[in-house]
Amino acid sequence: VDAWVRVSLVGIELLAVEARIVIASVETYLKYAEAVGLTQSAAVPA
Repeated sequence: VDAWVRVSLVGIELLAVEARIVIASVETYLKYAEAVGLTQSAAVPA
């Protein structure tokens, strides 16, 4: 998952890099949580 958010004020980028870091951190956390088994309790049985 990759998203690009750009917030500009008078031509100055404020949140472009920070948004990418947050999204990457959430993706990494979910990937490792699934590998360790932390997300199994939240899964709905089929």
